[in-house]
Amino acid sequence: MSWRDWSVSVVRRARASQMTTSVAASCSVVVLALAGQVAVIGRACAAEGLSGDWGGGRTWLEENGIEVKPRLTQFYQGLAAGEGDRGYEYGGKADLLVTADLSELGFWDGISMTVHGEYNFGNSVNGRGGVLIPVNSALNFPGIEGADAYDLSSIYFVQQFGESNTVAFGKINMIDMVAGKRPFLGGAGIDGYWNLTFVAPPTGTVPAYLLGALSTVRTKHATYRLWVYDPASYVNELSLADAFEDGVTIRGSIQWPVTIGGRRGNQGLTALYSTQDGTDLENLDGILVPSPEPGTVATKDSRYYFAYSFDQYLYQPVASPGQGFGLFGQFGISDGNPNALHWALLIGLGGTGLVPGRSADTWGIGYYYDSLSGYLKDALEPIVRLRDEQGLEIFYDLALTPWFNLGFDLQVIRPGLASETAVLPGLRAVIRF
Repeated sequence: MSWRDWSVSVVRRARASQMTTSVAASCSVVVLALAGQVAVIGRACAAEGLSGDWGGGRTWLEENGIEVKPRLTQFYQGLAAGEGDRGYEYGGKADLLVTADLSELGFWDGISMTVHGEYNFGNSVNGRGGVLIPVNSALNFPGIEGADAYDLSSIYFVQQFGESNTVAFGKINMIDMVAGKRPFLGGAGIDGYWNLTFVAPPTGTVPAYLLGALSTVRTKHATYRLWVYDPASYVNELSLADAFEDGVTIRGSIQWPVTIGGRRGNQGLTALYSTQDGTDLENLDGILVPSPEPGTVATKDSRYYFAYSFDQYLYQPVASPGQGFGLFGQFGISDGNPNALHWALLIGLGGTGLVPGRSADTWGIGYYYDSLSGYLKDALEPIVRLRDEQGLEIFYDLALTPWFNLGFDLQVIRPGLASETAVLPGLRAVIRF
């Protein structure tokens, strides 16, 4: 889904009337829910997954190249301050990720398949308080209302060439794809940050679910990636009838390791070009506002995007290099026309194992600033004041067992569609079966 598509969706939901719940009653529900989870933890805290080995079935599947990962994520999040409907909402995501090494099933060497099914339920607070960027990524995709609430977000194959080269092709959930690619970021809104900015930084050029081919070449000195894909969104879409009807997007990136003071890090550059048409935002004046001589909507036939990113550990225990904490950041800039997001900046600090005795807990604090197209802001000025959006997110995830995490989140945002600061606290419980 493009930046404009989901921003419009967020605004539409923000204007819909929703039932609110009193804070006192909400707290009671949370306490009861947590009490139930603690009771479950006491019964099965040593299991890899809550459902165990399925009588040996899980081990048998893994021995034959098939990995099945059921998961349930529950959210309790609300608008504590800001414009619009106050109150808290309960929502969740049930998803099933299946990966299969097809070479173990009689196919050629190096071929594998991934299928990811998702179902969202309940309600979310995305769009409340005039916030443009989804504050709950997991509940924003594939959707949360009617038929939009469920989707096969990934159906793709991966071909391995040697030890370092791969090509993935099919319908690909990009939020999953970037979930584990960078330290301190990603997590699909289920592990780590909730806000889409830190889960999969919006660019206006990469749909959440896309159709295409992604190639990766890893060398000693750098990792190179080349993506070729349909610029149209494939959220809630499985048909190939209109594939590449809107053009083609080519994205190239390079990431290289950087070691500072013996601590590892990475830096990277990204360049993207798309032939997808878009509304010429410079010529919207007089079109959005009724006039005696309404104009004609003009289009632009291409768009581009460039970005620089980095992550750098500041502390890593010698005995446990997977722990520690560090800095991360990214700056991206687009054409600003037809792309509605002109430039974006994010920076933060995060890591694993901050508290003594809690080596598997994760935490982070991040700030972002999204600057919208000046042409778009000028054109909408007679109707609505659209301003740049900036925000701060803080989260802490308790790894209570290998299969149960309990997380706390707080977001403070200066929204793009409201004048009051939005404050959104939340709880998240993740159960891996």
